[in-house]
Amino acid sequence: MEFIRKTLSKPLIKVAIENCKNEAVVQWLRTNSESGAFAKLVDMFHFLQKHIDEEEKKNRSDIADITFLAHGSIGDSMIPANCLLPLSTIADVVLYNPWNCLTTSDVVYGIATGLIKPQHRVFSCRKNDGCQIPDGKHCPTNLPNHWNSLRNAGERMVPNIMVSPLQPEDGVWQRFEFLTKKHGPLRRNQIIIPFILPGKRSESVPFFVVTLALSLVLLSSRLKATVHLAACLGERSAGQKFDEDYLKEQYAYTINSTLMTASPDMFKAAYIELSKRYN
Repeated sequence: MEFIRKTLSKPLIKVAIENCKNEAVVQWLRTNSESGAFAKLVDMFHFLQKHIDEEEKKNRSDIADITFLAHGSIGDSMIPANCLLPLSTIADVVLYNPWNCLTTSDVVYGIATGLIKPQHRVFSCRKNDGCQIPDGKHCPTNLPNHWNSLRNAGERMVPNIMVSPLQPEDGVWQRFEFLTKKHGPLRRNQIIIPFILPGKRSESVPFFVVTLALSLVLLSSRLKATVHLAACLGERSAGQKFDEDYLKEQYAYTINSTLMTASPDMFKAAYIELSKRYN
């Protein structure tokens, strides 16, 4: 089965290389096309194609904001940021939490609806893992007043993000559904794709495989998208640690056990938005 997946993934990577306009990304794809990292490209392509096909049946505009919801972490390797948006079908990939920072379902709702703004960020200690550092010291210094645009990062190196599927018992998707019922649904141009696989499968996938698969799916779609990642970015390095100063310069970095939540003001904004829609 693994051999079949690797064999099928080659044509997809070939299509990506043929349609990529960035020579540095083309070279990166060629160099890494034989690596095991791309073994799940075919599976991810079919998973995303099913979601996009369903969304295209709806009355949507051609420009979409797609939120990919998953569990996430960062490992001990780095990749060029622009390799996360290899084709022009993805206009940008946007990250919301600083590097090494965890997040909550409330933030997921804010990302998917576009309601969360930089001023809504609240940082605190994740109390349930024995951390003794006060909440106030978990807020990163020199925090940018904008989100982390990987298009703007260009060829700068960023941590390799790994994503894994949601599970029924973690309650993440259930919480999102509850919040949409309470505070209002997504708008016409907003799409959320929860990474949920049958049979409680939990294997991790590099996020660059997700964005490559999605960019290929969008080639045969009328949609062009900005991709928003709703996932934790906690560090799970088994080897050499990241250069914290570099990641602070690239965007921001938090100490271990930091959690980013959303302030109540975000939900006030949701109420105002919902009122405008129906009045």
